[in-house]
Amino acid sequence: MVMFTLGGCEHCKRLREGLDTLNIPYTNIDISTNDKLGDTLEETFKCTSYPMVLLKEPTQITWLPETELLTSTNIRTYNNIYELIDEIFNTFNK
Repeated sequence: MVMFTLGGCEHCKRLREGLDTLNIPYTNIDISTNDKLGDTLEETFKCTSYPMVLLKEPTQITWLPETELLTSTNIRTYNNIYELIDEIFNTFNK
């Protein structure tokens, strides 16, 4: 699982803390130091908010805080970080 975060983002910090507490492995990419990557993500997912989370295994899911894309089984939006942590936890524990 890869999560894209911004330096200084409290939501991003809470997500990392929650995943660490649950021992869920992830790779964190802080896009604050990579404007091109941030621009690409925002264009691809029609989203300018963070964190964004991409999971490939056991199933392909992208979680976004908001998006102009239609949601599907592969693209999901979340309302708050705690909901996102629950969804990630449940996906890993199916």
